[in-house]
Amino acid sequence: MILIHINNVAQSLTQPTSLAELMLAQNIALDSIALVLNTQVVPRNRWQTILCQHEDKLELFSAVAGG
Repeated sequence: MILIHINNVAQSLTQPTSLAELMLAQNIALDSIALVLNTQVVPRNRWQTILCQHEDKLELFSAVAGG
């Protein structure tokens, strides 16, 4: 089992999962967020190739319009 943390909420994965697959499984549109993995911003074009590892910490950010 792979334990990860998304915005400080623990989640378990039963198999290796890419960042892109994880976002889709969470019903998050890939073009609507920025993703930080273990304090490093991950470019969207790498989400398919990076697999979640035990104890990874992910932070998701979305842009908010305002004035």
